[in-house]
Amino acid sequence: MTENLYFIFLDEIYSPNLNELLRFSKEEIFSRKNHLHFGIAGVILPASGLRDIERKSRRIKRKFYPKNNNQIFHYVDILNKRNEYADLFKNKKKNLAFTNSLYDFIKGSEFKFFPIFVDKHKLVIKYGIFEKNNNLMKIKKIGSNLFPNSTANDYNLYLLCLKKIIEAFYKFISNKKIQARGIIVAEARGEREDSEIRDAYYKITCNGISNIKATELRSIILDLFIVPKKQNYIGTQLADLVLYPTYDGLIENHNIRDDHFIDFSRILQKKLIKDTNCIP
Repeated sequence: MTENLYFIFLDEIYSPNLNELLRFSKEEIFSRKNHLHFGIAGVILPASGLRDIERKSRRIKRKFYPKNNNQIFHYVDILNKRNEYADLFKNKKKNLAFTNSLYDFIKGSEFKFFPIFVDKHKLVIKYGIFEKNNNLMKIKKIGSNLFPNSTANDYNLYLLCLKKIIEAFYKFISNKKIQARGIIVAEARGEREDSEIRDAYYKITCNGISNIKATELRSIILDLFIVPKKQNYIGTQLADLVLYPTYDGLIENHNIRDDHFIDFSRILQKKLIKDTNCIP
């Protein structure tokens, strides 16, 4: 059964809305060089490989954090040596050994992933409607009926990202020699965010994507599950580990850190499903 089942685990970076841009004038939005983004990474794992990935991750956790059975890999906390990983700030030897283990874990794990980033500034510059006082008011209809005219603070960025992710996941599964199916797993964020990603999923699977009919889509992509962070899924942790270094590696005019312990150019590019990585 697990031989023909695939999961795509999602993690996201930055806010899934345009609220930050509401406080800027039209001139400020158009002139800013370092654009604001929202992004999602979808990590694809076969159901048959989950046990091995979980076993390897638990081995690392038991070695470095034996007293915490619920340790969760969180890239930004590890990189900044804070919260559960504050001990790494003082213990440089442990920090090096731990991050090297995570590097080897990512390098040796069999997965593919598809990141998608929304350039909020480009979106607003291309589709935004401004009031007379130059404040952002609405977003024009984009392409199909999936993206009708919307007020700026109600615009669902999950819809833009999930459309690309589901299309990539569908194509990945459809290219398999055996008939396979897929399930999407997202980590719970909050009442509004969870509602928006559910709405985006149902709208896409009811309308179809590009030349993919809705019935064909639903025959391959079976469901979307939103799971609590405390459930400690290794798939969502993998998505977390690859998202930030990928964002720094792909986004232009971004202040790239020089202390990433997972190297996008050496490891992650090889596991990347290449398509449109930034929209619009």
